[in-house]
Amino acid sequence: MVMIKEENFKKFDKSQRSTFSYWYNHWKAFNQVAKELGVWKFHHLFHDLEKPFLRLFMKYEKLQKFHRTHNRHHLEYPGDRNWTDMYVDWECSRYTKVACPRNAIEEANYQLANGKMTYPDYCEFMKEAHHINSLNK
Repeated sequence: MVMIKEENFKKFDKSQRSTFSYWYNHWKAFNQVAKELGVWKFHHLFHDLEKPFLRLFMKYEKLQKFHRTHNRHHLEYPGDRNWTDMYVDWECSRYTKVACPRNAIEEANYQLANGKMTYPDYCEFMKEAHHINSLNK
């Protein structure tokens, strides 16, 4: 169970997500959640690192689409996904996004119910969620 204090992070609405401040807070939350869950890896230091640089010359909507199709922790990625990082990303979003009050399991249920996640992907995600949760008992 993640024991992060929500007051350690600022929550951002959708209009603020293209800012460096949002990226930094999300990066901090992502790494902290990964550590608390016992799944932190060195590559987490580079989580979403391209975003602040690409934002210098790319509109956020285009950057967001590019990011989601080129990073394994998003459902839009066309290859093998990194279910652990997706779990951490969804778990930490509730600390930095006003529009995402759900934990990772609730987010997976929401994605499935709204047709944004296939049932086979849901099963893969839940298998990883079970593994992560078993590490924290």
